[in-house]
Amino acid sequence: MTDAPKRKEPEPESPPPAKAAAEGKAAETPAKEPQAKPADAAAGRPDAKRLKPAPVEPAVVRKQVEYYLSDDNLKHDKFFHEKIASDSEGWLDMGLVLSCNKMKAMRATKEDVLAALAGSKLELKDGGAAVRRPGNAPLPALEAKPQHHQKKKAATAHVGGAVVVFKGVPSEQSWMQVKEKLREKLPQKVVPWHVSEVSDKGECFVLCPPFDGDLKLFEGLELELGGATVKCEPCFGDLLQQTLKTLPRHIREKREKEARKQQKDRNRPIVVGNQRFVNMGALRGKVKEILNSRSDGEALKSEGTDFKLIRALLDYHPKGAAKTAGTVGLKVNKSTQGDNRCFFMIRGDGAEEDVSMKKCLDAVEADPPFVQLEPKPKGAEKARGAEKAAGSEKAAGAEKAAGGEKAAGAEHAEAKAAEG
Repeated sequence: MTDAPKRKEPEPESPPPAKAAAEGKAAETPAKEPQAKPADAAAGRPDAKRLKPAPVEPAVVRKQVEYYLSDDNLKHDKFFHEKIASDSEGWLDMGLVLSCNKMKAMRATKEDVLAALAGSKLELKDGGAAVRRPGNAPLPALEAKPQHHQKKKAATAHVGGAVVVFKGVPSEQSWMQVKEKLREKLPQKVVPWHVSEVSDKGECFVLCPPFDGDLKLFEGLELELGGATVKCEPCFGDLLQQTLKTLPRHIREKREKEARKQQKDRNRPIVVGNQRFVNMGALRGKVKEILNSRSDGEALKSEGTDFKLIRALLDYHPKGAAKTAGTVGLKVNKSTQGDNRCFFMIRGDGAEEDVSMKKCLDAVEADPPFVQLEPKPKGAEKARGAEKAAGSEKAAGAEKAAGGEKAAGAEHAEAKAAEG
């Protein structure tokens, strides 16, 4: 492999002929000492290209560090949980906090953290060498981190029909007992399309046709089988794909056909905040456009359509009115969770809080506000059919008349020829 050619140093520009003569004449006179140039200018770096790191915002640093030591994080963060538990007084080394990716992304130093935590309830020791929870509060119990299904969104993975698994089915119970008990829990007209044999692991997979609220029903469903309580779990990711492969071909094709139908039905115009969009993709694109067209810290004009759209979307947030209470303004700024940008709600007292627009859009997609089509007037189709029939009869009559005239003309010509 040959080395990449090195960039050449810029050559000094040759002065034009007119200037060269003038400079030659000026050389006879004593030259003035050149003024010292800034280091950047001497290095040939324009002012506009000098990189200036953005200042670290204390409020953002404080919120991030407080989150690291909060119950919400520590119940899933095994590493920090174990580090704090291993210290008899509950201290966490500040170096571990600064080594986190989000702290690195903010370029936060130890001094930045100390300044940010000046008014925090978190405790510091030895000049900020370690930090701990207020009063060495007891740690929460460790819990399994919820799985995020990357391959398919939960909202669309079961569009053609929910695929679920019942775990812990007693060995003496068969698929028939599972189906019978499940029928008692399902809506009256819903019949499972497929129920698998109970495996050696006590698992039974079921495919049901789609119906309103199907996933919500299955997520909390329990069956009493052979004296045992059997819980139901919707399948996602690899488990879903593997289960689909085991289905009989005609059942799999039936689900795929239903999925195409469901997707087509959902790909209809929607209305949010009195603004109409051809589908969910157009709405997501508009939100992204609003976000990218604003600079950091720029507020949305309250009388503008962009503000009204984002404000209407906030009503779809899972926390609803509790999340948006007291909101009087909106702006775009860097997120407190990293370098990405997001929308911030501005309260009446000047306080600001970031909000996940993804949660709002996912809620809209789960239950889209479709444009209501105007019902056709009664009798319109009947009248249209009558007009079509009348037109057909008229055309048929005209053809018949034309045929009659043609026949009469032919008879007249034959009669004339006979006379001749």
